[in-house]
Amino acid sequence: MTLRREDLDGGIAVLTIDRPEARNALSPETRSEIAASFEAMAADDAVRAVVLTGAGEHFCAGGDVKTMGSREPSAMEDRVAVMVRVAELLITFPKPLVAAVRGHAAGAGASIACLADVVVAADSAKFTVSFLNIGLVPDWGLTHTLQRRVGPAAARRLALTRERVDADEAHRLGLADVRAPDGEVMAVALERARALAASALGGYAALKSMMEDRDALRAALRAEAQTQIERSKTWEHREGVAAFREKRRPDYARAATA
Repeated sequence: MTLRREDLDGGIAVLTIDRPEARNALSPETRSEIAASFEAMAADDAVRAVVLTGAGEHFCAGGDVKTMGSREPSAMEDRVAVMVRVAELLITFPKPLVAAVRGHAAGAGASIACLADVVVAADSAKFTVSFLNIGLVPDWGLTHTLQRRVGPAAARRLALTRERVDADEAHRLGLADVRAPDGEVMAVALERARALAASALGGYAALKSMMEDRDALRAALRAEAQTQIERSKTWEHREGVAAFREKRRPDYARAATA
């Protein structure tokens, strides 16, 4: 298992991505476990709010690059289909969802944080929209949710430059809602979750649905999925993955002559 669930008093469920040796990068197993967990928690009346976090020093370093680059096209299509399913489960989750972010939230890690209702960022938090590093585009609905959080101009800058944003800048931009010291980030996230858990959850779910343009999100997910499948077949993606494995800078200038 790469995901841990702990049920606390007051109907609070803590869901922890548990791959600290890989900075909690998302394996195929992890994505499937997240989907199953959110389906179960949505249907469980005993769960009134969820805190999502990562084990160890980091929230989530995105997709597990070690599993990319050499897969059959059908494998990429399967991965993208699961990603779309999980993103829709998180954005339509009918209960409060709080992300407690320590360390890196990169790539899909940043995407997952942006799907939460409240993002609590520790002093060590670092957000990076890093998909271009491996020749891909954002997914998990980030082309929609990032603009909703920080505005179109900042979203464009973060996506195109892959700039690493610290906790101060994330809070200023709206990427994070709350700041907390590292040692207190879970306590602050749990406090927020408990306050939200006291809401009338039927009304909470209705308000979430009204305030989020889910048709636009689903359109973004479809466009991301199709582009991601196409990009996974390119020389640039193979070069990005090879460079990651070989711990070197990718040489994308070669793509024009490859």
